[in-house]
Amino acid sequence: MSKAYQMIVCGVGGQGILTITDVIVIAAQKKGLHVLGSEVHGMAQKGGSVVTNLKIGDKLHSPTNPIGTCEVLVGLEQNETLRYMKFLKPGGTAITSNTVLFPITWKKDKKAADNAKEKIEENISKFDVKLMMIEAEELAVKAGLALTQNIVLLGALSQVENFPLSADELRSALKERVPTKYIEQNLKAFDLGIKSIKNL
Repeated sequence: MSKAYQMIVCGVGGQGILTITDVIVIAAQKKGLHVLGSEVHGMAQKGGSVVTNLKIGDKLHSPTNPIGTCEVLVGLEQNETLRYMKFLKPGGTAITSNTVLFPITWKKDKKAADNAKEKIEENISKFDVKLMMIEAEELAVKAGLALTQNIVLLGALSQVENFPLSADELRSALKERVPTKYIEQNLKAFDLGIKSIKNL
């Protein structure tokens, strides 16, 4: 591929952003493509903002992606998705979980939480992009492992038009990256992610 494919993966610490990144890097390298990436962590290892910039291609330079240049964004949490939507180019693709992580005090005020979630989704929808909102948490539970919502979104990513890695290439890399005892649940989560896109 002559042109670099630029993308962003974002969420909060503990959601498996590094795992998604690793699988993409393994698959790209096995295909003979170069990958450049940079990862930024928030203040807390678990619960803080985390974003990974990725470029896939033949000739790559800076690992960071300027605003308005990314083909795709994968967001594991909606606040973080909204924060990084500006990096998508017009007509790009946003794949986001419908998960919103609120402060613990908000659990006592369901109405306020529901209103805030509605406002976040409304603001995400204002961008000129293809928006794919996935019930990743629910599908991960269905796969047998709640922590696989990141892999649900990876499966959805494999169906994005012109993404340089196929579902089979990502599956193969996933088997290399995930501990053996969790492969079955991860593969099921991946396939549920694919199915969720086909059902949109």
